[in-house]
Amino acid sequence: MRLIPLLLLATVSCSVGSASQSVSVAPPESCLTGKIFSVGTDFAPATILRPDDGQEIRIAGEEESRIRVLSGTVVTVCGELTTDARDVSTIEAQSFELRAVDGMTAYLGALQEVDGSWQLNPERSGAPVPLSGVPEQLREAEGSLVWVAGTWEDETFSVKSFGLMERSETAPSSTQPYGSLTAIRVA
Repeated sequence: MRLIPLLLLATVSCSVGSASQSVSVAPPESCLTGKIFSVGTDFAPATILRPDDGQEIRIAGEEESRIRVLSGTVVTVCGELTTDARDVSTIEAQSFELRAVDGMTAYLGALQEVDGSWQLNPERSGAPVPLSGVPEQLREAEGSLVWVAGTWEDETFSVKSFGLMERSETAPSSTQPYGSLTAIRVA
């Protein structure tokens, strides 16, 4: 009989951990889709992913600053998901994919002209996205990392809105600077 309380005490003492320790709650890489929010101040910025279920997941990691620029858009973020002792969930962003801007389908990639036609080469992987309705202001960003939002018409993606993420060395300086999510609407 004396062995049971001793065994119980040993089990409890082995399961107590540090309150600040993060505990993994998902496989090594999870992918979550939701709306991006840039919150906090210049001194304590935070980037939040809010899936449809309303949960708030803090974004950290090497891609956080690039995702932060996409505040207000719908993005899929992939990485290690953890929850700390205070029940705060964090995803260590290793990759991301832009899904929607202002309710329109959106893509992120390098803008390129090929044989008189425009296309977007996705940053991560996938086939080039053939573009139509590419305005002059977007054409000036050839070679740069841009996002485009719009609709599929026949077999091309009709650009309705766009923004510049990173300027290429060859793009003219008249296009918007890095970090601008100012949507340029196409008439």
